[in-house]
Amino acid sequence: MKKSLLLIGGLSLGLTQAQAQCPSGETQVTIQINLDRYGTETTWEATGPGGSPVYASGGPYTDATANGVRPQTPVLICVPDNTQLIVTVDDSYGDGMCCAYGAGGYSVLVAGNEVASGGTFATTQSSSVFIGSDLGLGTLGLESVVAQGAVTISGTVVNTGITPVTGFTLSYSVDGGAAESTEISATLQPGDVYTYNHPTPWNATVGNHTLNVSISGMNSDGVANNNSYDGTIGVASQSVDRITIIEQFTSSTCPPCASLNTTFGPTLSGLNTNDLGSNVSAIKYHMNWPSPGNDPSYNPDGNTRKSYYGVSGIPDLFIDGKPMTATSALYIQDQADRDAFLNLGLSYTLVGNQITVTADVTPYATFTGAHKLHVGIVENSYAYAASTTTQDEFHYVQRKMMPNGQGTNLATLTGDQTQTFNLSHTITLGGPAQGNYNTWGQNLENLTVVAFVQNTSTKNILQANFLPVLLNVGVNENSLDQRLLVFPNPTEGLLNVQYEAPKTGVAQIEVINVLGERVFEATRSMAAGTQRETLDMTSLSDGIYFVNITADGVRASRKVTLNK
Repeated sequence: MKKSLLLIGGLSLGLTQAQAQCPSGETQVTIQINLDRYGTETTWEATGPGGSPVYASGGPYTDATANGVRPQTPVLICVPDNTQLIVTVDDSYGDGMCCAYGAGGYSVLVAGNEVASGGTFATTQSSSVFIGSDLGLGTLGLESVVAQGAVTISGTVVNTGITPVTGFTLSYSVDGGAAESTEISATLQPGDVYTYNHPTPWNATVGNHTLNVSISGMNSDGVANNNSYDGTIGVASQSVDRITIIEQFTSSTCPPCASLNTTFGPTLSGLNTNDLGSNVSAIKYHMNWPSPGNDPSYNPDGNTRKSYYGVSGIPDLFIDGKPMTATSALYIQDQADRDAFLNLGLSYTLVGNQITVTADVTPYATFTGAHKLHVGIVENSYAYAASTTTQDEFHYVQRKMMPNGQGTNLATLTGDQTQTFNLSHTITLGGPAQGNYNTWGQNLENLTVVAFVQNTSTKNILQANFLPVLLNVGVNENSLDQRLLVFPNPTEGLLNVQYEAPKTGVAQIEVINVLGERVFEATRSMAAGTQRETLDMTSLSDGIYFVNITADGVRASRKVTLNK
């Protein structure tokens, strides 16, 4: 699916321009295209609103033999005053113009000043410039769901015109109530982006609310329909730590994928991806292209995910459902550090090679739109010497989506109402080939269950989780103790407890404070295999606690630090 982004920059290219003459009532605009290595992928068009008239267009261009930026001859056009100019750039491969193969991009200049620019995108990007004076709202700095309490209304405004704007009034209102207004005295030059934080916070209460943000009082304003925002903001009853998920489309026949892996692979490893206690998960879908297209890990479930995202070139990466704009550990951790407002609990049982995954989906706000639960079985690592690239070791590879790549439809996500799903799959060990779901190895413990909840239309992923497959090692006190995991530790309140049940029965869970007082207890029915609980300790005081599990007459304990 193509995406259009409004990106306005403030960098000067310092180009020497040929001065074309424009008739009275028109303004000269310069369009500068800087290609990366693969110019055959790039086309562009400069038009009026709705695609008409077409002032200029370009591409496809030629490819280079090496990575790098390749400035093209500037294109000069004349645009009528007091009209909008839309510059749209397309990349047929789906990886934009920057930055893996050169720092490509595009710029729009008026009188030598850059008023719009771009280059980091997936398939398409558009920038809008008003040939006159205009100030418009840019992005809203709020997620669709926020925590209750004092919320700062933040975002950006953009000078999308070609003349300075000297001040404006910023207002917001909630549910049609009285507006909170403040005067902003900043001067915005053409192309400038101003980040605002309204000084009067919104006292957000649990539920869904209508938020209106508007700007007014500009010295001149040519476009009225970009001056206000109306939308629904949900307020959650609580938040939980996020587990972010990276989805990557790749192949053992893709040289650029192998090149990316030399740096991105160590980044994921350094983040302890798919290791218990980490807040980063990953799943990689292997494709049957480019030529020779014979990757044995390709299967229909991965192809379904490819079609859902509209992937046309690999490597292609998404984080929490959005295209990744960087691959650094800092970028990934920034995504993972955002609060989540949905808890996704996972547990599973194994009977022979049949795995049954139980997923508990608990939203802490009412989310609008349709959502799906996706559950995948991931092979942690395997070697493949017949790879046609320099990469012969592969990690986090999808072997099966449960029940398939389409996922499972969720009912409306209503605050504090849990939906539970049980999904089963019989794992075939060994003999992977295109079209089947077999693993590469013979060891079930080389597998991880990865799950996430996704909005079907926006593709936004609300929360993810993962659970390594661990086998029972015998019924004795040491095995229970060895298999008891608590994380994160220290915890801010929500503690994941994972343990092995030796057989069908009951487990007793208790939390003891340093005075020896029992502050929590529960009895859980269990089937043989790995169990996982999420304990809510937010009502307890900060300090040291002991989590005890008793199952089939044996006991294990862990010390936990609560630091809210």
